Amino acid sequence: MSRVVVLGGTGAMGAAVSGLLRDRSHDVVVASRATGVDVSTGVGLDAALAGADTVVDCLNVVTMSKRTAVTFFEGAATNVATAAARAGVPHIVCLSVVNVTDPDVRRATGYYAGKAAQEETYAAGSVPVTLARTTAWFSLAETFLSQLRVGLVAIVPGMRLQPVHPAAAAAFVVDAVESGPPSGSPPSPRPEVRQLAGPERHDAVVMARAVARTRHPGVRVVRLPVPMAGLREGLLPRGAVPADPRTFSDWLAGA
Repeated sequence: MSRVVVLGGTGAMGAAVSGLLRDRSHDVVVASRATGVDVSTGVGLDAALAGADTVVDCLNVVTMSKRTAVTFFEGAATNVATAAARAGVPHIVCLSVVNVTDPDVRRATGYYAGKAAQEETYAAGSVPVTLARTTAWFSLAETFLSQLRVGLVAIVPGMRLQPVHPAAAAAFVVDAVESGPPSGSPPSPRPEVRQLAGPERHDAVVMARAVARTRHPGVRVVRLPVPMAGLREGLLPRGAVPADPRTFSDWLAGA
């Protein structure tokens, strides 16, 4: 049994990761402001990370502002990496996004620029890091229905995605924890990059309409054309990326 600190453990994905880690008999510490840990300032991190075998970063901020996203993700990663090094933590696992460091993708929205800055900050640190990159989760279709909303009209960007089941993403992160840190020459081996996708490609608008029909009758979905290739198709996996077999229809049906 190992001691795993989960940052962002009160969010949907962080909670799923924490629960699965406990199911696999790990000692889990959920670090949040409620427990006296503030990743933006570093307050409480030293105490939370003491004795940890792995730190899992499931932190998130809901924003499209580049300044806000970069400030949050880069600042938090700097504080976490510094505290982890002081505490002698041997491994950091960072949940991230497929293709997020691609120049076209990171320019597409401020959020992706922030996630790219997060990855780069961890990669520059001294603690071995695994970057656990997934495609969008099926639940993004639900998010789209409330993100740009005017009354009963939801405006959804015309993006191509190859989304994955949220439960598969959580298991993917836990598997990265259990695989241990990447090997390499000290003091700072190159980050290990792992990727996971879903089995099928989808149009985000079609996904959102399916969720609206099933769960939000009366909501009308309007397509927003996306001129930027980095946003329109930039999140599709490239090359041979492992895929979880569960489909969007499975998720929609509650499986």
